[in-house]
Amino acid sequence: MEKNRVKSSDIKELRARKRALKQEMKEIQQEIEGSLAQVRHSVLDRASPRFWVEKYPLQLAGSALVAGFLIARKTGSGRMAGLLFPGLFSGLLASELKRLVAQRAVRYIIQRIEGAIDERKEKDL
Repeated sequence: MEKNRVKSSDIKELRARKRALKQEMKEIQQEIEGSLAQVRHSVLDRASPRFWVEKYPLQLAGSALVAGFLIARKTGSGRMAGLLFPGLFSGLLASELKRLVAQRAVRYIIQRIEGAIDERKEKDL
């Protein structure tokens, strides 16, 4: 009789351990799924151009500017301007367009910097 009691108490203890292990496995699985979702989100964020523009706006704008000048030098942008805007004022018009584009780029960069500064100030408060 005593052996049956020991066995039934052992079985109850094993069942309780089994339930506890199943619960722990569920919790671990949920944590892993959450971690994978975070990694997936992080990778997708870093793959988008917007992430890099927001993180390094000045460096990318400078790189784009340098690349534009290098491409213009290689292709001879003066000849292209002559094809697009034939006539006496073609050089003047091309220069004015370049100046306007540069002004807008600088304005955009300044707005991004001011926005970042404002966000940091709000976080510090």
